[in-house]
Amino acid sequence: MSALHPLLRLVRVGTLALALSAAGVALFLAHPSPVSAANVPVTQCNGINDTPGLTTTCDVVIVNNLTNNPGTTGSVVTLNGGTPTTSSDLVTSGTQCNNSGNGGGGTLTCSVSITNNIAVNGPGAATAATVNQCVGSGGPPDNPLGPPLPGNPDPCTPFPATTTGATITQCNGSATGGTLVAPSTCDASGTVSSSLPVTINQCNGSVTGGGSKINCSTTITSNVVDTTPTSTTTTTTSGGTSGGGTSGTGGTGGSGGTTGSGLAFTGLDVLPFLFAGSSLIAGGILLLGATENHRVNATATHRRKRSA
Repeated sequence: MSALHPLLRLVRVGTLALALSAAGVALFLAHPSPVSAANVPVTQCNGINDTPGLTTTCDVVIVNNLTNNPGTTGSVVTLNGGTPTTSSDLVTSGTQCNNSGNGGGGTLTCSVSITNNIAVNGPGAATAATVNQCVGSGGPPDNPLGPPLPGNPDPCTPFPATTTGATITQCNGSATGGTLVAPSTCDASGTVSSSLPVTINQCNGSVTGGGSKINCSTTITSNVVDTTPTSTTTTTTSGGTSGGGTSGTGGTGGSGGTTGSGLAFTGLDVLPFLFAGSSLIAGGILLLGATENHRVNATATHRRKRSA
């Protein structure tokens, strides 16, 4: 029996290998969470140009890419039309043009454009971005930044917009010095996903001097794709039974679904895993049989030698 012990151990190794293969498949099939990346802010043009009559123009373009793969997750940021900056981080907040251009007679033009490309398993759906803007803004009653005026027919879109903790907060407490120069506008629109929440805070407490002009906008676009693998199924129906005396008409067979070696709900081809584990077990069994045969032959030879 001592000769069998090494081969029995080999069989056990083969069985363990199959079990590990199955465990590896199970781990792979677990829904992966979106890749964890650092959430970083973008900040520019805050607290500047308070000298009367100055023009402040700032813009930022952000493209976020969120996937299940760390190699393709990251962002591209372009400030004021300059050279794009690529990072493995995701930009989740923007703060710009706050408390700026307060010298009187100034012009403040600021814009934020964000595109979130989200391709992960089970992402949050794209929903309308919430807005809080043009609250407490504009000069005396004849120069508000909010309701339409003949000389400034569409100053804030949407208006009123007073959502607490909104995605977009802008143009609040701004242009309060009177004699607001038209057209002054604040526009906010777009969609967001819970898979990649973002917030924008801009143009608040700005251009508070008289005779100022303000134009600020935020646009957020969320492109959402669910990358969860789909299942593959096969459907069959049995044929009809024959009637007594006269043969019954055979039932119509159901259309067979697409077949393959993919595992349901995943699309993962598991045949390589099963083949590897099965091969190890089969090899162990064959070696065990060969050893047993060798033991029988050795025993027979030993008996013949003793008989001689």
